[in-house]
Amino acid sequence: MCRSVRCSDETCDVMLQGHRVARLAADLHDFLQTLNLQEVTVVGTSMGASTIWSYIELFGEDRIARAVFVDQAPLQNLAEDWNLGSTGCYDAVSLARLQTTLKYDFRAVALGNNDACLNQPVPQKTTEHLISETLKADASALGKLMADHTQADWRSVLPRISIPCLNLVGSKTMCFNAKGVAYVGENVPKCEQVYFDAGHWLYIEMPDRFNELIQRFAAGSTKQV
Repeated sequence: MCRSVRCSDETCDVMLQGHRVARLAADLHDFLQTLNLQEVTVVGTSMGASTIWSYIELFGEDRIARAVFVDQAPLQNLAEDWNLGSTGCYDAVSLARLQTTLKYDFRAVALGNNDACLNQPVPQKTTEHLISETLKADASALGKLMADHTQADWRSVLPRISIPCLNLVGSKTMCFNAKGVAYVGENVPKCEQVYFDAGHWLYIEMPDRFNELIQRFAAGSTKQV
């Protein structure tokens, strides 16, 4: 039997206690403890993957049996030894540009987000829903959170992860260099890597394959779908 539990940023303490990925990781830890969940398979998409890496750095692998990372590079910003991160927010200038657009034209960010994260057409109702959900967020808080998220370098954490992991790569992602996303699967010791012929939101473009793969992995199977 598989039980699915969703930990949403909407219910976390980030608004009160800081716009940082570490705050999200602490909320995840509190969430698992409060519900007394054990042997959990955690699934993190985009910044959610960074939240799992932060959790492991802060709390080890307490209560976590398996982890799934979905289309996230271990460092978004450019660095002297790294150029495989984000294609849209990768340094101080691009961050400032994003924060300014968030402040003055949040809807433009939501529309651009859809264009960047989807590689395949989706129904108009789905597009409208994605935009409306994005616009529910606090634009200022998003800008502050992105400032923390983009500069965080998780490369040193990856080799220390000892639990079985699954890394999903959108081979047509426009948010990252796909090689940067694949770096995760290549550097986590017990990690299976699977490529999707899709963009950053691969779970929206190929939901059946995504769901079946997650279910099989959570059940202990490594057979690809």
